Amino acid sequence: MRSSLPFAVALLLACLASLASPARAQDDDPDDERTVIDRWADAMAESLARRWTGPVVDWPAPSPRPEAAGVMRSIEHPVNVHVGPRVTAERATAALAALEMAYDYLEAHRWPMPMPDGGRGGTAGFDLYLVESEGEPVRPVHPGYDVPHIHEGLDATVPFVRVDDDLVADSRLDSCVVSAFVQATLLGLDPAEAASWRIATGDYVAWLVTGHWGCSDEGVVAQQRESYRTWIGDDARSGEGGALFLAMLSARTDGLTGNFIRDLWTAAPQRTWEGDQLRAAPDMWQVVHAVMEIGRDPLDRFLEEVAVSRYFAGPEARRDHAPLALLRGLPETAAVPVQGHTAFEDLPRRFEPRDLELEPYGSAYVLVDTSEAPAGSLLRIWLRGELGVGWALAAVRIGADGAERGRVRAPVRVLNPRSYIPLELTDDQTEQVLIVVTSMGSRLADADEPNDQVRSFRLILDRGPSE
Repeated sequence: MRSSLPFAVALLLACLASLASPARAQDDDPDDERTVIDRWADAMAESLARRWTGPVVDWPAPSPRPEAAGVMRSIEHPVNVHVGPRVTAERATAALAALEMAYDYLEAHRWPMPMPDGGRGGTAGFDLYLVESEGEPVRPVHPGYDVPHIHEGLDATVPFVRVDDDLVADSRLDSCVVSAFVQATLLGLDPAEAASWRIATGDYVAWLVTGHWGCSDEGVVAQQRESYRTWIGDDARSGEGGALFLAMLSARTDGLTGNFIRDLWTAAPQRTWEGDQLRAAPDMWQVVHAVMEIGRDPLDRFLEEVAVSRYFAGPEARRDHAPLALLRGLPETAAVPVQGHTAFEDLPRRFEPRDLELEPYGSAYVLVDTSEAPAGSLLRIWLRGELGVGWALAAVRIGADGAERGRVRAPVRVLNPRSYIPLELTDDQTEQVLIVVTSMGSRLADADEPNDQVRSFRLILDRGPSE
């Protein structure tokens, strides 16, 4: 970790320490022929070279470049597409056009650009390899690099990327190539960051450029259908669903220009001075948290709003009233599940979903039918969460048209994970009440580490005395 003392203060203290006793240093070692400046430099180096005690990660393993049968070079941009023997000319041409489009977008919007590779691919510029998949397919995009690099004093790599031609549909080739280019660029920019963050950002930028979430919609759909999962975790595939989180964050902070997400990446890279591993802090979750705190828009509050907003996606009855236009464009299958249903007249009820545990930032949903509840009725909601993490509880009133009519939230609690909401049904226009439970974790999520903050909860619902 960097010294807690400002550089100028450390310099002054080192200088004073070395100059205060030059004679004693020579008496201790008669053979020491160093000058005062030499001793000052040594003392200065010792005072500043404090060993990093924060988290570290291994370097991503360097990758061999795939074999290719030919190459298509861009005339206007420093990018190239190397193709395998089974790739058609039409696919190669489409891939090159998409790569040029990605390059134009990043350059125009001042995103980081990939480091020149010095002709390692036999070409002048960035290399994308469109080839057949190798082994068991997991994802069609595989960023790689030849050698580590120091760029502007920070850890970096010289990247390229492989795209498995046989795993990408024609309709998604352009968005897949855009995502691949962004992922490789970010691997070059910050090799210490988790792959899931690179995937999430690549698929998010692909959506901005093409309207599609990278190579397929499967990741976003899975993230919605498995709403208990964290956003952008240690499983690299979580990045595919994490693109939706970045899009919602972008909608809130930069009007979907991408500027906020771009700027987050400029704060994450660092320089490793010692050892054979990479410094892993600050990571992207830390940067997001810090920036939103400075902007007085806390991450916790945003996560609570995301938990409610994502319910309004999927089936037409939900998505017609989505608070964000981007949610209306999700596939109909991208619906969060409802873990429990009940009616106001059937209360009291207790919900303790079996085999359901929430990861940090994951959510669960319960619906209460209040269409028969008299105006002025009181719905009482108790949350009892497992110890060790914070819990968020929200109750959303939904009208007959499916639109939100208002909501109430309880303060997030960690040491005492018990929350209570007395929700007054002030009129007879509330057809349903959506109850949203979200785990806030006990600390920031870390996409470099397995999740050890998985917890369960229970809900107790009852009718209160009406006026």
